[in-house]
Amino acid sequence: MKNPRMPAFTYLDCGGAWAVLAVALLDLVLGEEVKLLALYAVGPVVASARGRPPAVAGTGLFAAVWATVLAYHDDVLASPRAGVSLLAVAVVTAVATAAARIRQGHESGHAVMRDVAATAQDALAPTVPETAGPVHIAASYESAADAARIGGDFYEVVPVRGGVRVLMGDVQGKGLRAAGLAAALLGAFREYAAVSPSLEEVGVRMACALARRPDDERFATAVLAELTSDGRMTVLNYGHPAPLVVRAGGGVTWTEPDRPGMPLGLDALGDGRPGRHRGLLHDGDRVLFHTDGLAEARDEDGRFYPLGSHSGLLRDGPVGHCLARMREDVHRHATPCGADDSALLLLEFEGPVGASAAPRGGGSHVPLRAVELGCDVCVVRDCPIVARLRD
Repeated sequence: MKNPRMPAFTYLDCGGAWAVLAVALLDLVLGEEVKLLALYAVGPVVASARGRPPAVAGTGLFAAVWATVLAYHDDVLASPRAGVSLLAVAVVTAVATAAARIRQGHESGHAVMRDVAATAQDALAPTVPETAGPVHIAASYESAADAARIGGDFYEVVPVRGGVRVLMGDVQGKGLRAAGLAAALLGAFREYAAVSPSLEEVGVRMACALARRPDDERFATAVLAELTSDGRMTVLNYGHPAPLVVRAGGGVTWTEPDRPGMPLGLDALGDGRPGRHRGLLHDGDRVLFHTDGLAEARDEDGRFYPLGSHSGLLRDGPVGHCLARMREDVHRHATPCGADDSALLLLEFEGPVGASAAPRGGGSHVPLRAVELGCDVCVVRDCPIVARLRD
């Protein structure tokens, strides 16, 4: 059974109607010596601020009726002043109705843009499973821009045999072009993360996805990670902020790479190989993957958010609650002008759960050949990735 609903005032705006009644009351109080007929035009003006066009027009008619009644009451209905005042109410009503129609069109357009942006952003920052393999997972994305503007942060978690593979990345810039590039990277990761024998091959596949977009000169920083059920962790860093390991027994470890890694899409400026970090996780250890919007959140004095010293917020409680605590802490620290888009992934390792069953290759370096990547049929010429594979 549907719940009964109160009738909607489709042809009368409540705010505008109250404004008209207020003018009428003031007109009665002041008497015949003060004429407020032209002031009734305030009704449709107030209604146009948020009312629909029919409601604005109805409010204008409501105002004209009250103005006519009180003009007749004061015996001035036939005077030129009354005629001019009623004409002013009619003109203002027409203009206010047109303005409301224009405003409504803009609002509808903005609503569509927000829906499109929200859909695109959900694709770049999807809902992740609470548990995958040996880890518990929580994710958080927050945009500091207009709701209709798409950010460039993206992430994904793909379960594999004996563990999970994780992606956290940030595309240069914002907007639809940046979203298209992020979608290409996500598509490559989702396709190859579950089947590639090595994590480095996944990174090469993602670099190939960018190389096939020659019209787009953007690049992306990224971190690829592999966490196995026996606690081994491999991190490949392509110019991205290093993940933070929060130890269950106390202390933190930054997964700094053994060498600087070039961002994806800038292979021509270096050898294209990522920085690498290997570590071991113990039961209860947590790993925070994040974009630069977290560590670069600034307060009013320009100081960055001290992630390392505030990492204790991630230690106690469910991973989702810990991320919420950190979000609140960042909000207290950063000014609106000092905030940027930020994506967070917090993984808690639970193990060991049995014998090691690491994904094939275990994150180790496996030499790749151009023929395996399909370079013999790829249309990209002078590809720096091919040159790297030949070295």
